[in-house]
Amino acid sequence: MIAQIVARGEEHFLEDVQAQWAAEMGLIRIGEAVAKIPAPVRERFDGQPWRQMIDMRNFAAHQYDDLDPGRVWRTLTRDVPRLRAYLEDIVMPAVSIESDDSASGAPA
Repeated sequence: MIAQIVARGEEHFLEDVQAQWAAEMGLIRIGEAVAKIPAPVRERFDGQPWRQMIDMRNFAAHQYDDLDPGRVWRTLTRDVPRLRAYLEDIVMPAVSIESDDSASGAPA
């Protein structure tokens, strides 16, 4: 959904309250998912501002009327792609290797 919103462009986003609400819900869901990652894992993979993601979720969920659509747009176009790349390039390969090692009985 976030990719579809971004594909329509900033002008459309800033004029479309429904797109803004959908984007905010997406950020809330990302923040909730990040909050469920155990702290030791977040500490190990410290290449992302995990705390800021959780804080953004809390802000979006509880003070939605104060959200600046421009800030949300920057988050969608700058921070979300960085997070996706970090998860794909750093976190998932590391977790996959550990998973393979534990399945084969090799020490992690």
